[in-house]
Amino acid sequence: MQPRTLALLVCLLPPVAANLAYIISASAGHVPWCIPYIDGCTSISRAARHGHALFVFRALMMFYAVLLLWYWWTVKHWLIQLDHNTINAARLIYWLGVIGALFLVIYIDYLGSSGDVYRFLRRYGVIMYFSLTPLAHLLMLKQLKRLSLTRTEVVTGKKVQTYQLLIITLIVLLGIVHVIINYAGLKSDQTQNIIEWNYALLMTLFFASSYFMWKNLKLRLQTDTET
Repeated sequence: MQPRTLALLVCLLPPVAANLAYIISASAGHVPWCIPYIDGCTSISRAARHGHALFVFRALMMFYAVLLLWYWWTVKHWLIQLDHNTINAARLIYWLGVIGALFLVIYIDYLGSSGDVYRFLRRYGVIMYFSLTPLAHLLMLKQLKRLSLTRTEVVTGKKVQTYQLLIITLIVLLGIVHVIINYAGLKSDQTQNIIEWNYALLMTLFFASSYFMWKNLKLRLQTDTET
């Protein structure tokens, strides 16, 4: 699979899975009809844990998790290929992304299960995924900004960098809004759901930047012990 195809798939699969699960659940009457990104009538988890929606969501998201591991492996080797001095940063980015993907697997695996233990695993599985993935992307953006000063012809253009910075900024702002809402006593299921749907969407939109960066990439696999 070409890197650009991989980037496109990891960008598209999560919103497709979440929205398809919502449509299936709403059609079956498990959740109300609305625009969840605006109305917050249901959470992603609730929309995905009923009937056929559960199996569709699990299948697509498990496939996504596997591709996500592949994606972070590609990021690591790409950064090292650009500049071997990034090896330590590339490894850190790789492991943050991988650990986040593994926590996502835990969340997916126990979605639809009842019990306090399973609820705990789902909760912290999704929290770690939502935390570590943007952190890995932020560190990746930092490395690209540094490399662009000397390797502009092979890294990325200003438009892509601006797009990446915009997505990360929106994610941070959404997190700040979430904290403010909680401390102001304005927290509700509706506001939580709206933030969750939009936060998840913004996270996956960052992957679109990799598609444009990797449009002409032919990754040379390095198998020495330094990578």
